[in-house]
Amino acid sequence: MKPFAEIRVVFRAAAGARRGFGHMVRCLSLARAMGVRPLMSVRGGAAIRETALALGADVLLGTGTRVLSDVEPHVVVIDDPIASDAKRWMKAARRVGALVVTVHDLGIGARGADLVIDGSVTRQAARKSSRRALIGSQFAVLDPRIASTRRQPEISSRVLIALGGGPHATLAEAVASAIVASDPYTEVRIAGGFLARPRAVHPRIKWIRPRGLAPELAQAKVAIVGGGVSLYEAAALGVPTIGVPVVKGQVPTVLAFARRGAALGVPFAAPAQTAATKALALLNDREQQDELSRRSRALVDGRGAWRAAAAVIALAREPRG
Repeated sequence: MKPFAEIRVVFRAAAGARRGFGHMVRCLSLARAMGVRPLMSVRGGAAIRETALALGADVLLGTGTRVLSDVEPHVVVIDDPIASDAKRWMKAARRVGALVVTVHDLGIGARGADLVIDGSVTRQAARKSSRRALIGSQFAVLDPRIASTRRQPEISSRVLIALGGGPHATLAEAVASAIVASDPYTEVRIAGGFLARPRAVHPRIKWIRPRGLAPELAQAKVAIVGGGVSLYEAAALGVPTIGVPVVKGQVPTVLAFARRGAALGVPFAAPAQTAATKALALLNDREQQDELSRRSRALVDGRGAWRAAAAVIALAREPRG
């Protein structure tokens, strides 16, 4: 039986300005919860690899078979919604005798893993065939440090906007501008993604480049986030949140949070003023803030990474014939 410190794990994640960095961040969170070195292969260019390095990953170069042959992992964790790429890495993992764990959103991804982890609040695809599956928001893989982070929302009337980088940063700026134009007291901070370039916009709008959203979320009275990992992070911290689906694939998640009363939502491709108006109304509604906070923490408790890590370690420790 191998202690977890001796389990070699390779993580394969998709990332990019348009796709976002949620898949990469999840892999790093799972590695942290497992207590293993974050050996990671990323699907993306040089800037993506540099971002992975900056976040603490050890970046592996080369094709799946070559990389895995060199490392000889016990487990390969794949977090990539593109099934064709995920399948190539699954086949490479099988060739070197490694177990395969796949991490999914909404049930989307390649089939056939030894363990499936899908912490989505809802599912759009049928359950994947696998030996085991961890399904539901109690398995949402978030930075394990979130569970011990405490909110400090009374610092100011602060709104945090985190919609990602690339073209989504433009939407974030438009929402922020609409908020400060309508309210003379609200301060807005924009987390524009790992590749965004901060710029001066307005005295009460500040661009930030945090290595993790938790500290910023903890100081926000209201958050405006996309329908990816950041929405789950905000929920786990109990931040009253407005979900803005920045791509169509995020619509089911935002709708599911809204149906459960765990967040407010806006329609896909809605004008910036829609999110701004909802944020200002929420800032002035303490009762709704408290209700959203209570329901969101009940839905996502922030301990999913620990549960997922325990399942992966148990799988790796099992005798194999």
